[in-house]
Amino acid sequence: MNTLRDPDEAVLEAEMMRACHPFTKPAAAVADLRKELRQVMWDDVGVMRTQAGLHHGLAELNNIGKQLDDTGVDDSTRAFNLTWHDWLNLRNLVDMSVVITKAALMRENSRGAHFREDYPETGALDQSYFTSVQQSGDDLKVTREDVAFTIVKPGETVLPADEPETLVG
Repeated sequence: MNTLRDPDEAVLEAEMMRACHPFTKPAAAVADLRKELRQVMWDDVGVMRTQAGLHHGLAELNNIGKQLDDTGVDDSTRAFNLTWHDWLNLRNLVDMSVVITKAALMRENSRGAHFREDYPETGALDQSYFTSVQQSGDDLKVTREDVAFTIVKPGETVLPADEPETLVG
């Protein structure tokens, strides 16, 4: 049975400080940083990736994050402050872009929509893994975990031998 626990006041305080951070800096527009983020993700972390491009993208993302941390929003009102919402949204986009980039660096093969020009092979299907990212403080821990083929293993089928495969579409 799940039970509710009391909220951790230290965590709540830290999140309030994080969310209110833009009120401690001089107000400036974030639109250019958003455009820069979109361009970095397209150029360096897009569909076609390389280790060098991913490292370049990670450096650019860190730079965008630092610029954003130095950018504030108007504190005249916090209720319905869309600029504050834009700032918080962009902070989350930068953070998730870093996660995506670090996970992409860990994957040294090409599978699905992830294509590494420097690792074009898909790798053995029975040795498939997924990437896991966990945050502890400011650190991101990126690991690989094997796929557990519990229902159908690579090369097997669940269709009866006398039933032909059909595609629906």
